Amino acid sequence: MRKRTAVIAAVAVLAVGGGVAYAAWSSTGSGSGSVGSTTSVNSTISPVAGATGLYPGGSVDFQVTVNNPNAYPVAVTSISAGTSAITADGCAAGTVTSPAVANPSGTIAANGTATYTLRATMNANAADNCKSQTFSLPLTAALVSAA
Repeated sequence: MRKRTAVIAAVAVLAVGGGVAYAAWSSTGSGSGSVGSTTSVNSTISPVAGATGLYPGGSVDFQVTVNNPNAYPVAVTSISAGTSAITADGCAAGTVTSPAVANPSGTIAANGTATYTLRATMNANAADNCKSQTFSLPLTAALVSAA
């Protein structure tokens, strides 16, 4: 009989304990978080060193550095064609050109730089006043986030 009473008491304790666990209150939470996006900063293109050796009809390779002032990595998707302006000595505009470059390889790290090699060509009919000149080729790089 004692054993039976102990078993009944144990079952009663479990039932009450289970009932307490079942009766515990639960809830959920809802709401929202808030984040903001950054603003992109335009890159700049700088000459690495002036290539020399151009002559009428000739071509030379030259290098430019593209910087990424943003806090995220970018890929350069293109670099525009370049065309020279008229020089101080009167060498005609368009005497030196460089073709556009599509999908140059590599990624530029956040706040980093990358160097690209381009090709410049002097017109075959360049005048004498184009000798010993430095030609500036305005270029534009298109960049996309590469995160």
